[in-house]
Amino acid sequence: MKIIKWVKRIAMALLLIIILLLITGFIFEKISRSLAEKIKPDGQFAEVENHKMHYLKEGKGGPTVVFETAFDPAGHLQWYHIQKDLPKNYTTFSYDRSGILWSDRGTNQKTGEKMAEELHLLLEKANAPKPYILVGHSFGGMLTRFFVKKYPKDVAGVILVDSQYPADEKFLSPQMHKMVNQGLPGGFLKFANIFGAARLMFKNMFPATAEYKFQNSVMPALLYKSADATLEEQDHMKAIKAEAATVNSFGSVPLYVITAGDKTRYDSFIKDQKLKNEMLEAWDKMQKDLLNLSADSKQTIVPNSGHYINQDQPKVIEDAVNDMVKKITVK
Repeated sequence: MKIIKWVKRIAMALLLIIILLLITGFIFEKISRSLAEKIKPDGQFAEVENHKMHYLKEGKGGPTVVFETAFDPAGHLQWYHIQKDLPKNYTTFSYDRSGILWSDRGTNQKTGEKMAEELHLLLEKANAPKPYILVGHSFGGMLTRFFVKKYPKDVAGVILVDSQYPADEKFLSPQMHKMVNQGLPGGFLKFANIFGAARLMFKNMFPATAEYKFQNSVMPALLYKSADATLEEQDHMKAIKAEAATVNSFGSVPLYVITAGDKTRYDSFIKDQKLKNEMLEAWDKMQKDLLNLSADSKQTIVPNSGHYINQDQPKVIEDAVNDMVKKITVK
């Protein structure tokens, strides 16, 4: 009987500790959100179909290099340093998709076509000079397909940065396909977002260096806004991939495919060597197949970079952008 009493006491004590932690986390989150509202946006806003969208525009004149972010709550911050480093004799443009960072969520569905429409309208509202060079990383690379399909006359070039391949089931075994498409634990992250744990989990998305101090302060602070929209994009991922797979040609629009080449980039989450080798080989095949999107395409493999080439080897992207600008303006 004494053991049962002690077990009950311990269980009650643990329950009280959990409740106190949740209350503390909830208060911490409320205070953090209040402080986050005081952070001054680094860009500008435009009204897009009854909601405000945030963008960062640098330089003057055409063409406009348009950066599309991955499946990522950091929004335009992933391109921040690259955009600042590029020349100012043409325009560069990054933005936060609806619901991410400083952009309002709005009411449009998270479909590839709607996201392309919002971006196009935002570019026009921001007076970004045409034509556009689209630069898309990962999921953002896949989203460029919708923009090219809907606005082909406005697109002068495309740069895919370790882009997602929508029909990945062609190159992956069922086991690997399930593994790479399982996504984030949405229910848990929504719960963690209420009680302050999510911002702690994602506080080191960028390198912990002085160079990334701005990104490391803004992204976690505004995660409470970005998390829901990012998870909503995940909910629509299967449909977006299926639709993107039907867009299989950019015509003769110049296309650069930049591919991560670090053979150890999957070591942290794929322990089985056979599966890791399968993923490396499949990714290489998918990246090469992306070249078939255009009659004018070339690939650059970045040996010492993982998936986030914009952090690991930003100069490769900067050189590709400058080369593409030169290519389309010399004509």
